[in-house]
Amino acid sequence: MRGWKGIAMTLAAFSVALLSGCGGGNAAQQAESSSAASAASSEPAMAESQQSEMELPEGVTVEMVDEGREIYSGAGLCYACHGQDGKGMPGLGADLTDGDWVQIDGSYESLVTLITDGVSAEASTSGTPMSPRGGSSITDDQVRKVGAYVYTLSHSE
Repeated sequence: MRGWKGIAMTLAAFSVALLSGCGGGNAAQQAESSSAASAASSEPAMAESQQSEMELPEGVTVEMVDEGREIYSGAGLCYACHGQDGKGMPGLGADLTDGDWVQIDGSYESLVTLITDGVSAEASTSGTPMSPRGGSSITDDQVRKVGAYVYTLSHSE
């Protein structure tokens, strides 16, 4: 039974990704999302100046952040609701770049906990729940890397 639940959650997340990418928004949103995806995939690892300016939480490395960006944009399925650039998608996922946190304090550890546990529909600002691990099957280590990347999105200034 448990295997089927995991498959169902993965299929649901994949469906959300497909719907958001093909008709879930207006043409301008889709073009913006597409260009952001192209920019993100062509960006090298975190810019050298950004690495030296940003103070990362204890235990977080630049390599973790870079790997977290890849997981966010791939296996983690985060982009499906939060957008390739992390600025959110109306009715789906919150903006991860603005530093405004509703359920947590924005610390690295609270981000890891939120990603691990998910967000209920009642607690979600959009009314759309976030399944634990975003509905993906990423490991605890991958969750920590995604948390490191998301931390940098909201603490870059």
